[in-house]
Amino acid sequence: MAVLYVASEDEGAGKTALCATLARLVADQGRRAAVFKPLSGEGLAQDSDPDVAVYEKLLGQAAEGWPLAASDRRLDADFLGRIESVLADVSAGADVVIIEGSSALSRERTERLARALGASVVLVARYEHDLSAGGLSGWKQQMGELLAGVLINGLTVHMGHEARTHLMPAVESEGLTSFGLVPEDRRLLGVSVRQLADHLGGRFIVCEEKADALVEHVMVGGMGMDPGEYYFIERENKAVISRGDRPDIHMSALATPTACLVLTKGIEPIEYVKYEAEQEEVSVMVVETDTLETMGAVDSLIDRARFDHPLKLERYGELLKQHGDLPGLLGLLGI
Repeated sequence: MAVLYVASEDEGAGKTALCATLARLVADQGRRAAVFKPLSGEGLAQDSDPDVAVYEKLLGQAAEGWPLAASDRRLDADFLGRIESVLADVSAGADVVIIEGSSALSRERTERLARALGASVVLVARYEHDLSAGGLSGWKQQMGELLAGVLINGLTVHMGHEARTHLMPAVESEGLTSFGLVPEDRRLLGVSVRQLADHLGGRFIVCEEKADALVEHVMVGGMGMDPGEYYFIERENKAVISRGDRPDIHMSALATPTACLVLTKGIEPIEYVKYEAEQEEVSVMVVETDTLETMGAVDSLIDRARFDHPLKLERYGELLKQHGDLPGLLGLLGI
C-alpha cells in the first residue's frame, strides 16, 4: 500500500486541494484511496477542523478517530503509536492513503511523523514573490530520500515568466523534483450562495434550494452606461448586488448566467422579478445593509474561501493535468 504525506509550511498553500484531488483521481482509476489528517488545524479542537467536512462532502469519507487534538503535537512514542493505530484503521481495504500534514509542525517533526507512517513526502508551497529555491532546499536537507518533490500553487499571471525562467531552474539545481507550477484560479476563490447569505445575514426569498451554486464573481448593478445585459454577460457564476427597488437591473442580470441576486437596504423585489428568478432557478436574497457596506462584507468573505465545492475539485484536477506533473504524482501512489 502506497502512503503519501502532503506537507507545507503555510496554511492555505493547497494541501487539502491536492489531497482531495489525488484521492478523486485515484478513484477514477478504479482504485480505493483513503484520506487522513492526523492533526487538527492550528487552534482547532478535534471536532471543529473544517477539512473533515470537506473530505466527507467531496469524497464521501467520514473521519473516524481523526484528526487528533492539536495540543498533542509533541510526537512522542506514545502519540506516534496512536497515529499509527488510526492510520491502520483508515487504510483498511485501501490501495493508497493520502495524508494531509500540519503546517504547524517543524520540518524535523514532519520528517519524524512521515517516517513513522512509512510515507513519501510531497511539499506544497504557495507562490510568493520572495519564494526561493534556497528556502525550499531546507526541506531536502531535512527529509533526504523521503522528499519526492515540490508542487507550487497559486502562481499569479504576472509572475509566470519570472517563475519559469528563474525559480524553477533554481529549484532543479538544488536537486528538488518539481511537480509543477499551478496558477491561481478564480473558481478556487469562490464561495457558495449559502455561504454568502450566512456571511451577509441574507434572507432568501426565492430558490433557497439552489444555494449550493458557486459564486466566482461579484458584480454591482448600475455601475455602467451600457445596457445591463452587455455588462452582466461579462461574467458567469456571479452574484449581482443591487438595491431591491431596481427591477431593470434585476431583469438584466437574470438574462445572463447568474448564481444569485443580493438585494440591499432590506427592499424586496417586485413580483415579476421573483417570478423570473424562479423560472431561471436563481437564488434571491435580501440584506439590510446598503450596497457599499455589502460589498465590503463580501470582500472579507472571499479572503476566507475554502476548498469545499465539487466544482473546485473538478477545476483543480484540470489545473493539475494542464500545469502539473500528474503522472509523476500518481506514480508515487503506484497508479
